[in-house]
Amino acid sequence: MNTGVSSLELEHCREVALKPGSLFEFTSRYLPADQIEEYLALYAITQLIQSIPAASFDDEVKWVKLKWWHEELAADPGSASRHPALRAMWACGARVKLDNSLLQQLVSDAVMQMDMAPDSDVNSMFERLVASGSTAIELELALAGSGIDKQSLANIGAASGLSAVLSSFSAGGQPGFDRIPLSILAKFNLSPAQLEQHRQELALILADLADEGLDWFSKGMTGLAASTGYGAGKHLQLRCAMENRGLAKIRKNAIRHLDTHQRFGPADAWFAWRLLRRLNS
Repeated sequence: MNTGVSSLELEHCREVALKPGSLFEFTSRYLPADQIEEYLALYAITQLIQSIPAASFDDEVKWVKLKWWHEELAADPGSASRHPALRAMWACGARVKLDNSLLQQLVSDAVMQMDMAPDSDVNSMFERLVASGSTAIELELALAGSGIDKQSLANIGAASGLSAVLSSFSAGGQPGFDRIPLSILAKFNLSPAQLEQHRQELALILADLADEGLDWFSKGMTGLAASTGYGAGKHLQLRCAMENRGLAKIRKNAIRHLDTHQRFGPADAWFAWRLLRRLNS
């Protein structure tokens, strides 16, 4: 039963999900008031679990945290010890829309990231990004009571995951040098550790990978546009369109991307307004 989200639970979700300058901090502004709690809870849970592999604490602590989340997601919803974000998910009604196996996949994806080895080439990178990036897309589709064909989901999941990787290279970020495929590094005779000292080569690599991501998005967005439901039709389309827009900027000027802090300004707001106006027509 939906008993309403407490102010403390909602504030916790906001703190986790609405990181300043993050994509969801921007796209959430365009969500209807009656859906914001569900999306805040979902994005908070996703962020809490997905951030564990890259956290600064020891691997032993990471494994303990992932085990705890596995048990927490499967526990009785009436338990008083529930995480505030999960309590919020139950209270706002989002939890009943989400299959437990799909939520548990967030934990499995995080485990996969813990054991991740460098990708051999772009094809293996695509397959890994599909495996790790599709879950969040599926969860949002499920929240909206919608669906999408498997190939479109794969392309969008991979493109969205790549967008996150390349965004980490903006100024002030934590660049994922070890996420660059080995075949691309071999072309420049560089190791991941050497990339930071070779900005021109790094910019070329980022631009080429952005081009790959744009191709994946172009193949997946048609299927997304054909799906039904508010979340798939608008918020998720806006999210993907903003990620696609970001990749296009990197392809155009990767050096500027390396030198600039990620942020969303008036031009992005104008772009979002026009997109949503078109989707509403």
